[in-house]
Amino acid sequence: MARFVIRLDPRRLDNPDLDIRYVLPDLLAERSGGIITDDGYDYAAEEPSLLLFLQSEDVERALACIVDVIERTRVLENDLHRAVRVAIETGRGHEVIYPPDDPGPFLPGSQPDA
Repeated sequence: MARFVIRLDPRRLDNPDLDIRYVLPDLLAERSGGIITDDGYDYAAEEPSLLLFLQSEDVERALACIVDVIERTRVLENDLHRAVRVAIETGRGHEVIYPPDDPGPFLPGSQPDA
């Protein structure tokens, strides 16, 4: 089972409505036909970020669905691609998988996976 983490920066959202912590995981579960499941949420202490946790046994299909929603769907009046980073948890931390050209650490103060 793979665990994805979506980090949302509310400063980059047009409508920083906290209901997104429920709406986005539900939307992803629906659009993926149940391949993606909600695994909770948290807040990053270092900066104002909302962390959404998702699980899937099919990494490729889940990632394709997540990217499709981020790039093509407004959620609560927000263009997500401006405010979102997505990572998959690894044994050493988080590997950033969206945006694809983002080599920086996923969370402030952490190191990117090598």
